[in-house]
Amino acid sequence: MIGPILGGVLADPIQSFPQIFGPGSLLGGKNGVHWMRTFPYALPNLVSGIFILISALGIVLGLNETHAALKNKPDHGRRLGKYLARVLLRRPSSYQYTQLSDQIPLHDTAFDAENQPRPRRSERATPQTPTKLGFRSIFTKNVILTLLAHHLLALHVSAFNALIFLLLPAPRSSNKDAHLPFFFTGGLGLSTEKVGLATAIIGIIGFPLQLLVYPHVNTILGTLPSYRIFLPFSLLAYTTLPFLALLPNKVYLVWPALTLVLALQVVSRTFALPGSTILVNNSSPHPSVLGTIHGFAQSVSSGARTLGPTVGGWGLGWGLQHNCVGAVWWIMAAVALGNWSLLWTIREGDGVGGGNK
Repeated sequence: MIGPILGGVLADPIQSFPQIFGPGSLLGGKNGVHWMRTFPYALPNLVSGIFILISALGIVLGLNETHAALKNKPDHGRRLGKYLARVLLRRPSSYQYTQLSDQIPLHDTAFDAENQPRPRRSERATPQTPTKLGFRSIFTKNVILTLLAHHLLALHVSAFNALIFLLLPAPRSSNKDAHLPFFFTGGLGLSTEKVGLATAIIGIIGFPLQLLVYPHVNTILGTLPSYRIFLPFSLLAYTTLPFLALLPNKVYLVWPALTLVLALQVVSRTFALPGSTILVNNSSPHPSVLGTIHGFAQSVSSGARTLGPTVGGWGLGWGLQHNCVGAVWWIMAAVALGNWSLLWTIREGDGVGGGNK
């Protein structure tokens, strides 16, 4: 909710805050802040970069390693974090500590509850390292289909997240050459601030859904059934969104219709995104390869998030120029349909090898 609004407000700061950054302003000098005039959209990106830097420092300095193979190894970032915490949060203490002169010797032999000697550490059985699964044992049919569904979901959701920012501010068209229902063009012609407000609707609707509705519905229906039921809402949103360009430029028409379409997509992704991650987790044929499965899932998802906005942006540009702005959105709907079809071929496992063949 905050991010889109903040981005819209901070974009083009000389126009948004002329009394602070504009010509003759507090910080602008005679002609306004030079770099803000040259790069009017730099400020929201710089602020986002600062947020990410703070997050990265928090991870390096404040989070402990949880991986079983690495959590007992030295962590220089945490050492530095603890040192900085001691220096910055140092408080005078009234406690006094005295070094003990008589130490209780530690022996290798201890006694158990029945007063019987325990074996020395060197004599204790060493835990056996689980045998690594082979490639074919890891990537079962169910795992591959689950990863493919994960890829397609990331593909159309990432494309939507990118294209919505391009369609909303795109200039409106008179559509004199329109041939309905497929051949028409134009965007909604929204200003930067209104684009921020429109995309904030995603957070306004999604936050309470994720927090209050999703857990209860998911508990009642189950992860996979919820995914199957709500994913088609995205298909409906992608199909109808470009037709908003045909609405008269009236606030009482555009905004309710836009809110409805965004709500459809938000409801869909609220159930689809966590559901996809849970299915990936549960598809693992063995707990020992859970990291491998998630690593592949992250890779296919990252590839989709690269491909979706890139190809989608090109497709939207082509559609705006060739009187078919809806083409890219309807292709996204086809991808969502393929995503939904795959959900009927996969099974929800338990993450320990059950039902994952």
